[in-house]
Amino acid sequence: QRYAHEYFGDSLRGAMVALEPKTGAVLALYSAPSYDVNKFIGGIAREYYQGLLDDPHKPLFNKVTQGRYPPASTFKLATAVMGLELGIVNMDSHMEKPCTGGYWYGNRYFKCHDHNGHGDVNLAQAIAKSCDVYFYQLGLKITLLKLVAGGVELGFLKRSGIDLPDEKTPLFPDSKAYFDRTYGPRGWAEGNVLSMAIGQGDDAQTPLNVAKFYTALAIDGKAAPPRIVPDSSVTREQIIKLGPDQLKGLQLALADVLTRGTGQTAQIKGLTIAGKTGTAQNAGPDHAWFVGYAPADDPKIVVAVMLEFGLHGPAAARIATKMMERYLNARLSLSTPVE
Repeated sequence: QRYAHEYFGDSLRGAMVALEPKTGAVLALYSAPSYDVNKFIGGIAREYYQGLLDDPHKPLFNKVTQGRYPPASTFKLATAVMGLELGIVNMDSHMEKPCTGGYWYGNRYFKCHDHNGHGDVNLAQAIAKSCDVYFYQLGLKITLLKLVAGGVELGFLKRSGIDLPDEKTPLFPDSKAYFDRTYGPRGWAEGNVLSMAIGQGDDAQTPLNVAKFYTALAIDGKAAPPRIVPDSSVTREQIIKLGPDQLKGLQLALADVLTRGTGQTAQIKGLTIAGKTGTAQNAGPDHAWFVGYAPADDPKIVVAVMLEFGLHGPAAARIATKMMERYLNARLSLSTPVE
């Protein structure tokens, strides 16, 4: 927690949460900018409190549990899970059209983040390279309403269940009726699935909720509600219903993100890391995301970092992997016998 405070400093805005994947235990939870909680002891000075209220960076707003942001490409793993669960794809499946930098749907051109294109990739490669064109086509195969139903099943419409007050419920459609209410019966089309398949459109998640989903990806498809206070009565719920080989395929693809994909600049020497970068479109500069875990073959920590206006996912990835390194080094030193 102290390291997060030091790392974010006075310049970065956003959220960081670290969880123990097997228990849901919260290892760190940090929202930036922060404030001095000691100022509240014995009654806070009116001027200081008013300054916090007036600060446009909203230090009193907990971005981990209350901030809702498009999850961007971190959501592609949910789309991949749905495709696998429905039997539409396997890890070696290719799409009909290779990525040439974009995809025509009707009279609209949907761009890929790599304008040069990724070529003819399979699902594993599409995850590592974060190919939008692949996931546009996968979303169309799933269909909009099945993607909505699948997202609800994976927990993207409910709170993580952390033992803190005022956690916000994510924004995610619940049915066809949502689109009718929001856009009118004729104001939406199946094409809405292209944006949702890559974590844009009608999808806004808290960093904590995305972190919880990745705790399920990291191990066996089960996730526990995050806990500040240890609770032995908490059980892990099966939210990802894939076979062991299918889940292993996703985990290997997430490891490839760091070794040969969009997260290469965030690698830590001597540490195997798996995770996913994301760049969330926004009214202003884009937000940067990374959610991942380490060690990749025996996860001890899941970290989600969201940088407001951070522009590109690798910026968040470099913070997240440093957090992992810090925690695992401290854990190793504590477990080393003292002679």
